Amino acid sequence: MKRKQVLEVLDKIDESFITEAEKAPKRIKKRPYWIGVVAAVLAVVICISSFFNTPVITANAVALPGDARIMEYPHYDDYEDRESYMADRAVWENESENRRTTRKNAAVSLLPFFTKSSAEFLISPNNENALWSPINAYIGLSMLAEITDGDSRKEILDLFGVSDIETLRSQVSAVWESVYEDDRNEISTLANSLWLEDGLEYNQDAMNNLAYHYYASVYQTDLGSNSANRSIGGWLDKNTGGMLKDSTDKIDLSPDTVLALYSTIFFQAKWSDEFNSKNNTNDIFHGADGDTNVTYMNKKLCQMNYYWHRDFSAVALSLKNGSTMWFILPDEGKTPADVLSGGAYGEMISLGDGEDGWENKKYMKVNLTVPKFDVSSSVNLKDGLGKMGVTKVFDIENSDFSAITSDTPVYISAVNQSVRVEIDEKGVKAAAYIEIPGAGAAQPPEEITDFVLDRPFVFMISKGNLPLFTGVVNNIYG
Repeated sequence: MKRKQVLEVLDKIDESFITEAEKAPKRIKKRPYWIGVVAAVLAVVICISSFFNTPVITANAVALPGDARIMEYPHYDDYEDRESYMADRAVWENESENRRTTRKNAAVSLLPFFTKSSAEFLISPNNENALWSPINAYIGLSMLAEITDGDSRKEILDLFGVSDIETLRSQVSAVWESVYEDDRNEISTLANSLWLEDGLEYNQDAMNNLAYHYYASVYQTDLGSNSANRSIGGWLDKNTGGMLKDSTDKIDLSPDTVLALYSTIFFQAKWSDEFNSKNNTNDIFHGADGDTNVTYMNKKLCQMNYYWHRDFSAVALSLKNGSTMWFILPDEGKTPADVLSGGAYGEMISLGDGEDGWENKKYMKVNLTVPKFDVSSSVNLKDGLGKMGVTKVFDIENSDFSAITSDTPVYISAVNQSVRVEIDEKGVKAAAYIEIPGAGAAQPPEEITDFVLDRPFVFMISKGNLPLFTGVVNNIYG
């Protein structure tokens, strides 16, 4: 048979037969209970190599995401007539407005989760640096809601302030598409994956929902094997820019694992107005564990908004493409825990600079002093999520994963998140924080104020009104 004839025959084969043929033979391990593991892994970077080896994934692809559903802005020069251009522009404007509205609604319903969870995961009794990514946890836990049902799903929906899974799907898609960016000024990319044990019977509709609404890849492999661990580690490295190798090199799933869920965010952006390294100084950072000598970046007489509250003062530095890094400095006698427990900072960041924005702000000249740093942390979110009402998925007697499989009991053993944030003169890697000294309870009396982050502070990196990374810098080590 000629090559052309072979291709014509192949084109007529129903795709469902191809999908079925690609599936690995069903093989169920003989164990009394299956253990599911969910891990949310995120990274933060800037100024890193642009080239990484493509990981070799030795797993069967069950479902794969399509391209981002973001219509490119129509350019007039690409059209032969004005009518076609105006029609496409109207579609683009309508799509963009719908996405903005959905994202804003999501941000409003998520504000209580963001503020409460940040207090839960960032207040460290040991004075350690603590980081986490609210947006990464939101997307990862939303995927968990998609593959659960009953009370297991309802607890997650309640955590995010939504009534049904359809609303959650539309909000996650809008958030994903709003956060996603990849150009010369900013990289803000997200990736999701679900890994299933060989032989596990699964609901294909649920897999397709993950691929479509959450842009997730779904693979099936021998979880717990060396090849599976290497595949997952390689996937994580690729999607976190190699920033979290200390964590990804240690991927070692138990042979009892029946599924593993991963969600990543990789962020890299340049300051709108970079620091000049010639203005750097070396001085003391008064950390929670003692004084250390650090490098400070400085700017004199910056025209910017200065924010205050009864517990803190704050400034916001712009990043190219519209993202922002907030530096929040507790007042004298206050701690980052006081700021996080109060929650007012979340409202400040959510309101921003609009007409109905944060009331206690003043446009003035600020002398900025910000430490360079590279900090990281890892945390198991399980206990904190339990305190916020998410318990069923961790209980083998009560967990409900019937949305994905009725093949075997499944429960979640951990929700691990690893984060790294680095800032320098040029910009932010993944997540960055800065702090602010000065009056917090009252408006600054002078037209010029010093903003010196020389003691423990809180930071947040946001895109629009969505918090990508939040952290507490208690100590900076040389």
